[in-house]
Amino acid sequence: MSPALPRIELDLPAEWVAEPGGDALFLAQHESAGAHGPRLTAYVHTSREVSTDHLVDALAAEATAHDGGEADPTFEVEIDERVWTGLNVSWFEDGQPVHVVHLVTAVDGGGVTQHVRLTGRVAGPDSERDYETVQQILESAVVTPAGGGG
Repeated sequence: MSPALPRIELDLPAEWVAEPGGDALFLAQHESAGAHGPRLTAYVHTSREVSTDHLVDALAAEATAHDGGEADPTFEVEIDERVWTGLNVSWFEDGQPVHVVHLVTAVDGGGVTQHVRLTGRVAGPDSERDYETVQQILESAVVTPAGGGG
């Protein structure tokens, strides 16, 4: 099965741009941030068997495989009346700390489950300020299934 993708809406600050993101649906980042600036990506994982917990566990394992990699306990957050499972992870890259937050929510895809994953990444000396910006963007997320239901 290959259901249509859900609609994902985010409120981006004026100086941020969204563009195709390689294997991601899109990549949003500050227009002058460069490769190491804060960024946000969106993915949709479609499966009959994979659960949100399985996906989050895989993301945690991926993070802890990095130099100094750590994964915090998962948490739940409600955004626009939708429950998301959150995971904060971190590691070191080129001597700099990298902080990543993943938010995952399940969407019924008619016979399959579509797991929408939003990932915010910050690194470098401005990471604390950048994390606040990424968090504000994530808190604006609205996901609408392809059929328009909840």
